[in-house]
Amino acid sequence: MKHAILVTAYKNPQQLNELVDFFNEDYSFYIHIDKKSRITDSDIETLKTKATVKFVSQEYRVNWGSVDHLKAILLLSKECAKDKSIDYIHLITGQDFPAKSPQQISDYLKENYGTEFLSARPLPIKTWIEGGLNRVVYYNLYEIFNAKSWQRIFIKAFVQMQKIVGYKRKLPTELNNLYGGSTYWTLTLPAVEYFLDFLDKHPNVLEAYKYTFCAEEILLHSILMNSSFKEKVAKRNLRFMLWENRDGVYPANLDERDFEDITSSDAFFARKFEYPVSGKLRDKLIRYLSHSNSD
Repeated sequence: MKHAILVTAYKNPQQLNELVDFFNEDYSFYIHIDKKSRITDSDIETLKTKATVKFVSQEYRVNWGSVDHLKAILLLSKECAKDKSIDYIHLITGQDFPAKSPQQISDYLKENYGTEFLSARPLPIKTWIEGGLNRVVYYNLYEIFNAKSWQRIFIKAFVQMQKIVGYKRKLPTELNNLYGGSTYWTLTLPAVEYFLDFLDKHPNVLEAYKYTFCAEEILLHSILMNSSFKEKVAKRNLRFMLWENRDGVYPANLDERDFEDITSSDAFFARKFEYPVSGKLRDKLIRYLSHSNSD
């Protein structure tokens, strides 16, 4: 079974190298590095020398919450979709690390081939602010302003202004029902080809989501869930994350305390890994998964 791993990253090149080195030749890597990243040209050239790294780009400057993250994902998806031998495509970040061995991942997907692992729920979603509808019915200017700085006041003020005057955007009619969920997924090549083809045929849809907050958590989900792929979606994405505040970090940076929870889960990948906090956990996982791979 052939896999493509799409990685959106912005820091810690050592982690990227360790991630790539963990997998065998059945796994190809397609990597986008944020244009504003401090990862050096030398680091990028080192990545490119690895046989399983097929594509590395720094096309987009990714502001948190902006559509540029979605554009980076689509760029990687288009590149990997050129290889028709790929069976499954996994979207992760540069702060992910495997929770299963390469063999375990392949074995599971062989048994469940055709299932699309995507967490997708219909909007409104109870756990999202305003059900998530505020992300799409108002213009959210994350592409223009940096929400991680004082500029976030402009984003909030512009949304509030739209609410005051009663303005709501008209959404494209091509997607009758909206769905949302985690950005990260494990999908078959046909599913990825489907959403790429859909956006090629309906460029107005991507344009309409230009000013949507975290469009990557809604658009691709909505495309697939408004198609025949809906019946194949497992509504879980095989990822492990701790949505809690730990030591002032949210979601939590993982450490040794999380080992049992990670390895007993069905997740293929876990995040966030941050060094040195996650160093011992990573080493423990490598030993454990190397043993699993040899069984």
